[in-house]
Amino acid sequence: MKSKALVAILSVFSVIFAVAASVSAQGWRASDIDAGVQMAADFAVGEQAKRAKTTVTLNKIVKASDKEPKLGARDFMLCLDTNVTNVQTYVQAIVTMDQYSNLRLMGWSKSTCGKDSAGGSAAAVPGFTPNTKYKHVDLNDAGADLAAQNAVLLQSKKTKTTVKYNEILKAEDMERSLGTRDFRLCLSVATNGKQGEAQALIGVDQYSNYKLTGWIDGKCSTTSADGFTQVSNSDAGMLLALDFAIYTHSKEKNKEHKLGKVLKAESKGMFAMEYRICFTVVEDGGTETIEAVVTRDQYSNQKLVSWKHSNCGM
Repeated sequence: MKSKALVAILSVFSVIFAVAASVSAQGWRASDIDAGVQMAADFAVGEQAKRAKTTVTLNKIVKASDKEPKLGARDFMLCLDTNVTNVQTYVQAIVTMDQYSNLRLMGWSKSTCGKDSAGGSAAAVPGFTPNTKYKHVDLNDAGADLAAQNAVLLQSKKTKTTVKYNEILKAEDMERSLGTRDFRLCLSVATNGKQGEAQALIGVDQYSNYKLTGWIDGKCSTTSADGFTQVSNSDAGMLLALDFAIYTHSKEKNKEHKLGKVLKAESKGMFAMEYRICFTVVEDGGTETIEAVVTRDQYSNQKLVSWKHSNCGM
């Protein structure tokens, strides 16, 4: 009898520990790939394609997490195997679904979440780390210089324009792996004779083959005294933060606010991000200029820190 009782007690503790282990920070826990997860994944891919104005297709859902449903509403954290402009890319997507099944894409970032899930198991421990582990690189780094030269050549070929490389203004790369490097570069360039700046994302494999995965024209070298760096007005992460800010403020004030245009955008951070955005909104029939600050933690949870009427120092 005592032996059976002991077995029963141990079984209960095993269940408790299993449940506890399945719940991660921020309340996320592993989820089966059910109909709701599939709907959220399809929506995320379609919405990101529309926002980024590019081609995004879903290969498969690698794993999924969600939070405790509230009044029929759900929150999803998804690791997706996708093709972005025909390049296989693992991404982390955050999607909310309200009680009426209305979906909103709250976060989308390139991620390492698929590298530890060769089998595609949805039962893997939830919590995905965005692939933003860039480290500062010296401006005289030979590898960065070669990457910059190749980035300009590839961008010229892709856009059929004349892009000339002047100098590197800022350089970062990720932790090296088997001879490969992934650079994020702020470059001074001349496009068809017009001087300017551009941010390039370019990788090089162990055989010295270069691949340009991102190019954004615009100021990338400006850093303010409080650590903010200006980003493009079309930066995907910033636009997600802006969408969240407008949605949250409208909900708090029970009044609809419609985005006019982005006037200036800045960001700082690596694992966690902070965005400071100056933009116009239509409010009570008039157009107002707003400065909002939004934070996003390493789990892609967002928070509207401030919303104020301002000329944004312009």
